[in-house]
Amino acid sequence: MRILTPEEFTKEPYGTVYIKFIPRMYVEQPGIKSEPRGEKFGSSWWAIDVLPWVKGKSDSEADNEFNEWDKNHGYELETEGFCTDDAIYNHDDNILYAVFNKAEVRGMIDRLTDSLYESNSYNR
Repeated sequence: MRILTPEEFTKEPYGTVYIKFIPRMYVEQPGIKSEPRGEKFGSSWWAIDVLPWVKGKSDSEADNEFNEWDKNHGYELETEGFCTDDAIYNHDDNILYAVFNKAEVRGMIDRLTDSLYESNSYNR
């Protein structure tokens, strides 16, 4: 993985898989820099999150659901894919980006695929 400044990251191609990064700590889930948001927005792009979010919930509604889950382990939350504007100007000046190379992305896909098949063998 390469660690890039915001200025360096703006030069990365669309399709890049990345996370926001603070040394020795990953800040967020992986995302994909999917496409430009448009000239009038400056250094801005649409980002597709790799992991799902709680479906159609405000933060307070999601918090209530998580509290319910905490009381009743096994509580299932409905999730969905998510796309968001991930402009550099939305972040602190000290934000860095960890960009995964193709081998690392393939490794993620392989681990997820293996997990899918393993979970099927245990009837989950």
